[in-house]
Amino acid sequence: MAKKVAWDYIVPVKMPKDLKGVVPGKLPESLLRPIKGGGKLHWLAANAWNAMVAKAKADGLELKPTSSGDLYREYEMQKRGFLQRYQLEPIKGASTKTFEGKTWYLKKGYAMLATPGKSQHNLGLAVD
Repeated sequence: MAKKVAWDYIVPVKMPKDLKGVVPGKLPESLLRPIKGGGKLHWLAANAWNAMVAKAKADGLELKPTSSGDLYREYEMQKRGFLQRYQLEPIKGASTKTFEGKTWYLKKGYAMLATPGKSQHNLGLAVD
């Protein structure tokens, strides 16, 4: 029998039904739950996160987001981060994203970031 590896357990995120028709980054408060240490997640993601944190703690590990900005991000927060990392002036060899119908170039030294409204963080479904 083949040994299982970490990526054998990765499954696609299923969109919660209550997010249908909701604008990413503009979730109603009723769908969000606070997370210990700051920040919020969609209630289903919060339940999963809290269960994972509890299991890790029982195993002697501590899980925590790197910051409250690494949970649910409102649209404007995602946009500010995007505009800090990308520019319209071409950069040879740089990674690109299309946003607002324009090509944006990743500045040197910055990590990539999803375009506003396209991130799992804008849906409250991701934790960094």
